[in-house]
Amino acid sequence: MISKNTSERWDIFQQRKKTSIISYKGEITIIIYGAYNPPEDEVHLGEKQRLINLRNYLRSDGYIHTYIVEDFPSDENSDSPNLDKSFNCLEFADLNILVFTCRGKSGSVASELKHAIDNNLLSKCRVFEEVYKDIPAMGTLLKEELRTERYSVVQVEYKNDTDLHEHVLGDVFSFFEKFIRNLK
Repeated sequence: MISKNTSERWDIFQQRKKTSIISYKGEITIIIYGAYNPPEDEVHLGEKQRLINLRNYLRSDGYIHTYIVEDFPSDENSDSPNLDKSFNCLEFADLNILVFTCRGKSGSVASELKHAIDNNLLSKCRVFEEVYKDIPAMGTLLKEELRTERYSVVQVEYKNDTDLHEHVLGDVFSFFEKFIRNLK
């Protein structure tokens, strides 16, 4: 059992440590990737809106430099402006969040993940996939390629954005702690 004086000192230490970590939240750039289609209908929230909600959730927790790819300008002189923008964002971001959903058309996020694998960017990526009735959203070939890289995917419940947000926030904080150690 520690003394009251030590306990009070410990509490002050913990509060200062927490405050110093939080002060760095504005220095990390996070970009979110995922399907923008299908759009919202009477039954489902649109896939793009789900990514926007995730972006806003992270911003509300202090990660103010969190974006979706669409937030960035495209190079209209490029033959593939959206693809080039996505690949540039993967290289630019401090942390990339790739989200595979069961309803989403995942061709673009699969291309982005493949680019991250091929260009040694996985160390600054976190991959999340929905699972519906034991069927994961991500294709088998990509998962096998990730396994060869000894990279694991975080599975989240189908259409449960609270579950997605909490898993992403936990991974962001874990990455963030390592990130700020490199800043100091």
